Amino acid sequence: MVLPELLQSKTAELMAVASAALFPLGLIFLKKGYDHSTPLYGTLIVTAINAVLLWLFALLFSSLPITVIFSSAVIFFIIAGAIGHGIARLLQFTGVDKVGPARNTIALATSALFGAVIAILFRGEKWTLPIFLGTMAIVGGIAVLARESKKTKWNPAYLALPITAAFLYGIMTNIYKVGLEKIPDAAIGAAVGLTAALFTLTVVAAASAVKGPGRIKIPSLGKAMPLFLAAGIINSLGLILNFEAIKLGDVTVVFPLISAQPLFATVFGHLFLRQTERISWHVVLGAVIVVAGIVMITAF
Repeated sequence: MVLPELLQSKTAELMAVASAALFPLGLIFLKKGYDHSTPLYGTLIVTAINAVLLWLFALLFSSLPITVIFSSAVIFFIIAGAIGHGIARLLQFTGVDKVGPARNTIALATSALFGAVIAILFRGEKWTLPIFLGTMAIVGGIAVLARESKKTKWNPAYLALPITAAFLYGIMTNIYKVGLEKIPDAAIGAAVGLTAALFTLTVVAAASAVKGPGRIKIPSLGKAMPLFLAAGIINSLGLILNFEAIKLGDVTVVFPLISAQPLFATVFGHLFLRQTERISWHVVLGAVIVVAGIVMITAF
């Protein structure tokens, strides 16, 4: 088989790998932007770009008429978006500031575990041996990562930020699933959810800007703006490729590839953040163990 034919036959897999690489790459730009601004405004700008680009994608490529957004079922996407893309993402992006993209992404990978547990408890899905083994692997990987803090300067308590975000993402995933059963279009669901998240974050930003009666302080974005814009565009491309990979490929093949994000985050952290983020063997081993756990949960 010639190379073009091989690439065409593996389109979904290539999209999944590209998606897995783009998400942590966006976090690198975000982390650099924090030198000039705050995680809240980084989250707000990235989410705004997501919302604009996902609406364009939904309008151009959705398989359903856009009028489905007036269905009562859209409430599931609104709730899921406010919880996940809004609150959870703010916690996730704050975690990037506190522990760095690599450690943050490894801890965030526990969302697969939380999503599975929530589905078992509330949606009647079955607890299987692969889920149990995957759970043990993810817990072990986080434990390896936490032990690293004894030899470095970061506070392991900050892992609570991405882990809490992962729990909320697990809730978001299950609410999205309910919405997709009624409106089976992931692009429209994501666009609606991101719009709800943008509203949520705008309210949070407005509240945080009020410093007292008649006093409003909005941080200057300055040099952070181009970095946040780059992060938003890269993150949006990751989302679109994620949707397309899931649509074109087998879930059992695509999900494990998308779950490789901690490995890419570790590599990018070593390449681009050497001065601020030390990548030790604990981080590498933790990433490998966590990814193995995610594969067991999502692929079997």
